[in-house]
Amino acid sequence: MDLERALSRYLELEEEDRRKLVDGILEIVLSSPNSDLVPDEVGWKISNKFRSGKLYGLDGFKLLLQAANTCEPIKLKKFLEGMI
Repeated sequence: MDLERALSRYLELEEEDRRKLVDGILEIVLSSPNSDLVPDEVGWKISNKFRSGKLYGLDGFKLLLQAANTCEPIKLKKFLEGMI
């Protein structure tokens, strides 16, 4: 699944499903042995969104997609295909 399609589908989901999706992608990023590939700037933005409670918004979702696509593109694709 391409990222643009994931973004459009995200907007169609109910809030509970959005949270599950974001939580799953966050888990992919945090458990990745390749997380060092994620630019520091993106990591800090994700951290700020998490602390402010805005990680589940569209901007937080975009940041997580970017991070997961950087460090685990294959896992991300499989996860999105199963969720969306």
